[in-house]
Amino acid sequence: MKETLLRDPTELRVLVVDDDECVRLLIRECLESSGYTVEEAADGVEALDKLNGGGFNILLTDLSMPRMDGITLLREALKLNHSIASVVVSTSTEFDSAIFALRLGACDYINKPFSCEALIITIERAIHKKELEWQIEDYRLNLEKKVKEQTNVINLMYARAIDAMVNALEAKDLYTRGHSQRVMAYSVATARAMCMIEEEIENLQRASVLHDIGKIGIRDMVINKPGELTPEEFQEIVRHPELSVSIIEPIPFFQPLLPVIMHHHERYNGHGYPSGLAGDKIPLASRILSVADTFDAMTSTRPYRKALPADDAVAELRRCAGVQFDPEVVSTFLCCLPRMQQYA
Repeated sequence: MKETLLRDPTELRVLVVDDDECVRLLIRECLESSGYTVEEAADGVEALDKLNGGGFNILLTDLSMPRMDGITLLREALKLNHSIASVVVSTSTEFDSAIFALRLGACDYINKPFSCEALIITIERAIHKKELEWQIEDYRLNLEKKVKEQTNVINLMYARAIDAMVNALEAKDLYTRGHSQRVMAYSVATARAMCMIEEEIENLQRASVLHDIGKIGIRDMVINKPGELTPEEFQEIVRHPELSVSIIEPIPFFQPLLPVIMHHHERYNGHGYPSGLAGDKIPLASRILSVADTFDAMTSTRPYRKALPADDAVAELRRCAGVQFDPEVVSTFLCCLPRMQQYA
């Protein structure tokens, strides 16, 4: 957090930089008579050494000095401490340099010769300007923090609402209880083995939990039908990726999940739904989710059949690699499967 400058002169330290000892002495007497604590430096090099030690609130520097001029000193001083209130001392012939110093970040400038009263007013004006700058910065940072906190609260509320819907879906379809959590575990393990970046893995993890949420909008008699679906009933099932997306689409936090969920029933050969995407046109996360989802579906009991043995499900994945599934994803998934059996 940036240091806030204090208005009380007795709590402020000033570094006066000028190669003329008489000028430094006059400035020192003027400032100390008003309560400021003053230190001196004969040039920019000496000044930087003192500024490195910290603790200064105000920098008052001449522009024309040997070894290091005031502009260079100002630039380096602001790198060390952007909160320092800086004032440059110039002559009438150095007006352009003084303006340039203001553009660099100086708070004010004063022309030689000047009175003690004018110097004190200039210093106070510089302090006030710097205080306002940091008040605005603190307000902005606090506002950003508050907005982020509120956004997190809203996202948490949405996440809890979605969790409630997932629970409601599993209560509606007893055969898929735990399905989303197992698919998430399969998907994340496969994604890590394929060296996906962490942000994409986190999105896949969330998408895996929510991929079937749209089934909450499908009739119970269709979800739990023990026999073969009619074409009309199958069309209801086909709609569930789009229904899932429509449920979570209004939530900004879940925007990166939408393509993953929308396309997890696409087929590698382009004969899937809802968009008929093929090959690499299907998001990689969707291709991973598709394999994980299918394997868990095959090894789980459903209304229309009993669970298949894991070996049979593995054989089916291999048979459909390159047709329904991305062959690289299938290969990676099967390599990971032995250590994922705890989820099967």
